[in-house]
Amino acid sequence: MIPKADGSQRELGIPTVTDRLIQQALLQVLQPLIDPTFSDHSYGFRPGRRAHDAVLRAQGYLQAGRRMVVDVDLE
Repeated sequence: MIPKADGSQRELGIPTVTDRLIQQALLQVLQPLIDPTFSDHSYGFRPGRRAHDAVLRAQGYLQAGRRMVVDVDLE
């Protein structure tokens, strides 16, 4: 069990080699189909997009006079 910040615990799940193989196969098939539908403002876990790119985009927004941020964490 792994302790969580709120004091509770969660199970540790370690995927098998077969699970990882299936996950990678699905990723290779689905990502080219789905990725183009994502927002241009989305950077997390996207191919060819780094955290540094997101920082540069945010700096550009600041220089353009934008001062509001919306942070969304979907589960």
